[in-house]
Amino acid sequence: MASTSNSQRPSSSSSNSKWRYDVFLSFRGKDTRYTFTDFLYGALDRGNINAFRDDEKLPRGEEISPELLKAIEGSRMAIIVFSKNYANSKWCLDELVKIMECEEEKGQKVFPIFYHVEPTEVRNQSGIYGEAFKNHETNADEEKKKKIEEWRAALRKAGQLNGFHLQNGYKFIEHIIGEIGILIPKSVHVCENIVGIDENLKQVKLLIDAKSDEVNMVGIYGIGKTTIAKVIYNDMLDQFKHHSFLENVREGSKDDYGLLQLQEKLLRDILMDKTMKLHNVDEGIKMIKSKCYLGKVLIVLDDVDCPRKLKFLADSPEWFGGGSIIIVTTRNERCLDVNKAYSSYEAKGLEKNKALELFSWNAFQQNHPTNNYVDLCNWLLHHAKGLPLALVLLGSFLFHRGKEEWESTLDILKTIPLDDIQKVLRISYDGVDDRCKKVFLDIACFFKDWGEKTVTRILEGCRFHPKIELKVLDERCLISISDGFVRMHDSLQEMGWAIVHEKYPENPGEWSRLWEYEDIKSVLTKNMGSKNIEGMILNWT
Repeated sequence: MASTSNSQRPSSSSSNSKWRYDVFLSFRGKDTRYTFTDFLYGALDRGNINAFRDDEKLPRGEEISPELLKAIEGSRMAIIVFSKNYANSKWCLDELVKIMECEEEKGQKVFPIFYHVEPTEVRNQSGIYGEAFKNHETNADEEKKKKIEEWRAALRKAGQLNGFHLQNGYKFIEHIIGEIGILIPKSVHVCENIVGIDENLKQVKLLIDAKSDEVNMVGIYGIGKTTIAKVIYNDMLDQFKHHSFLENVREGSKDDYGLLQLQEKLLRDILMDKTMKLHNVDEGIKMIKSKCYLGKVLIVLDDVDCPRKLKFLADSPEWFGGGSIIIVTTRNERCLDVNKAYSSYEAKGLEKNKALELFSWNAFQQNHPTNNYVDLCNWLLHHAKGLPLALVLLGSFLFHRGKEEWESTLDILKTIPLDDIQKVLRISYDGVDDRCKKVFLDIACFFKDWGEKTVTRILEGCRFHPKIELKVLDERCLISISDGFVRMHDSLQEMGWAIVHEKYPENPGEWSRLWEYEDIKSVLTKNMGSKNIEGMILNWT
């Protein structure tokens, strides 16, 4: 049996964020718990904003509880709902004092919502807030008088902040979510159980001088490049107010219109302006150069396939402000050779011990193989070539299977050329039933990164049983479901596309699924459709 330290399942993330919550909600339960604050909390949740709302059953003593103090300190920002009875609550006022301390000492963002009260009432403790303080001051001893002054100071400071003055709050909630949402750095999803990435991370970070005022431009090629870029992006997110992660640049920029959309996405992220529109790619270059030069930015361009695309997105350090970090991942090393602004690193596949550990977690649910499977494992590792995705898929496929099935799988692998990793990945797809295959292809073509509830509802409408199919695909690691979203590795999505195309590579009218605008336009305008088509989707964003 392996030791406890060695048998611990590896962590799914290496993010060092200091924030436990995105938002701390401070409110008077008597006024708004089941009305405005309840709607606000629901909207934050739907917007994937992690908010802390205290439990009404939490015991209320004379002092604010340690749990609430930790929640306030661990929140990126605070929303204070100033309602008519807020100032009557000693508990709320103590929360407010702590929030304003964190605003000053930890850089916490604070947003007041003036709900059926005037900002001047809060700021000057007049009107209904003045009446509340008359009650607090009645028979107050010296210790309480000192506390009252702390409350007043916190209210004066909070009342001067820019916030939201609402008389009819419900219709403004979505506006509040939009304003707050753009200020919360969104980490990118990283697959679970990362093994053996540390050395690659260390080498890439050596190329980045995060404390420098120079612009750092780094390119990564090789195995596991996207995972490396995602982990570094998540780790550094809190150091940058302006940031953007552009996924699948290769697929999203097949023509100038696609490049234009990527430029718009980059500028919307950096400027935190959802309305940003560009007329052409040349205007996009000018805007990126003029706007990104004004401050430091963190940008990842994932899967760039040719040097030309860098010229439209991140061509030179002169485009960006001092301290900026630009990371590019590519399958084409020439992208980095041509553009001398980028230093480059080749990410290596997992060395044998780490590869065996990752495979074992998926095949045996422990960090090493059982004794009678060691030789078979070594042969399988040889065909996986240190590629983490192949190791995860093969391990998940073979979990709970007998030795004969392992040997049959190895016989199949021996017929596949070592450089054809797509066929290695397909073994797991071929091992599920037809309904699961259809759902896999639907996710690859239509629903990658969609909300699980939305995908489930659509699939149920198509007479699938998604609770079963999604569970099987998740168990086989063909998809993953995390934070309420359906995820899929880029390589598996590309495998799904290839499966759709394989019988009629040049005839989209015969494909089972259509998702690219040009293909759909061609099929519809030329009347090329056939009974093979099961679905199509148009993305107008």
